[in-house]
Amino acid sequence: MIKLKTILQESIIGNKIHCSKCNWNWKIADGGDDLYMCHKCGHDNTPKLTEKEKVVKPTDPTKIKKLRIVFANDTKIENALSGLFVRLGLVTKTFSSIADAIDYVLELRKAGVSDLEELVIGSHGTKTGTKLVGSAAKDQTIGRDFEYDDGSKKWHNYDEALLVACRDLISPSTNIFFTACYGADQLNILVHAANILGTTVYGAAGVSAPGLNKILNKFSKKIFKCNPDQSEGLPNEVYLKEKICSNTNSPIKWLRVKA
Repeated sequence: MIKLKTILQESIIGNKIHCSKCNWNWKIADGGDDLYMCHKCGHDNTPKLTEKEKVVKPTDPTKIKKLRIVFANDTKIENALSGLFVRLGLVTKTFSSIADAIDYVLELRKAGVSDLEELVIGSHGTKTGTKLVGSAAKDQTIGRDFEYDDGSKKWHNYDEALLVACRDLISPSTNIFFTACYGADQLNILVHAANILGTTVYGAAGVSAPGLNKILNKFSKKIFKCNPDQSEGLPNEVYLKEKICSNTNSPIKWLRVKA
């Protein structure tokens, strides 16, 4: 599988794309929808993936087994790179608002998607470690009544409503990973997410970054998994002592975590 480091070294120099054919270069922010298409000679510099599991958005949505949704900041560079990840087959879909992501997940539910092997929610976190899901629209704290299958309703903020919507897509064996920076600094936040989803979840302590390499396990001291437990709001040391949470390796091979 191609590595992010390789892409950066061979195709990107600083904040510019470098054409391997004519040596022309252009700013990432000016790349538009065809980020890697040379503006001078027309050569396509898009990296070619070789990984066997690169397809995460098949034509038939019921065949999705790896759902990877990403919330990018509203900048030209992040939008361009997140769009590239979608085209490469590393990300299923990107969103600027959580409300739109909820609607998409509900559409997948109606289409019969279930028993996902993998659920990745990519989002920027905060240094306080209190946010697993955020968006450019900043609508994570906006909410609405969410209707359950039995007809009952309950109010949820959108960040929680997204997890509620995902519950019918997963199983106890689904690997669930939150990429938010500092997402495992406060383990009670992961425990809360595990309680909503009803199964084990993973997160990264400190600064994390989506990547395309297999070196994540070198940073295993930063990866934590937490199981559902009703004792929310406890200190990290209690969760670790009681083995509700534990230090582990990442179940997701396409992600890396910066030291």
